[in-house]
Amino acid sequence: MAAKPKEYFDIKTANKNGSYNITADSIAPELLTSRFAKLSKIEKVFYLSVILTAIVLAIGMVFVRTKIIEVEQETLKIQTDVSAKEEQLKNYDQQINELMSGDRVTTQAKDSGLKSNNENVIKASK
Repeated sequence: MAAKPKEYFDIKTANKNGSYNITADSIAPELLTSRFAKLSKIEKVFYLSVILTAIVLAIGMVFVRTKIIEVEQETLKIQTDVSAKEEQLKNYDQQINELMSGDRVTTQAKDSGLKSNNENVIKASK
């Protein structure tokens, strides 16, 4: 049984007539204005401030999340750069140790025509 055509009807009318096909257009604008008119100015200001606070908080949360993601990306980039520099430093230390080994120095001296005199050799330390 369908609801009888009316200019508008509310939930109670639809329930009495057995129709549950209620659309957004079926709610009377007068009903909303009468409910809103019953609110005092203080209540209106309170509800408006709650709505504005919720909107500001939502925007703020999005902004903060965006900044957190940016900071995490920068941190990851810096950590990657630090890891690369540490690896490069290890390679340089290894090359220094290879170049300063006694066998290499002795080999270079013999290739240049120098004699090895162990009494004149002093070991350097860092």
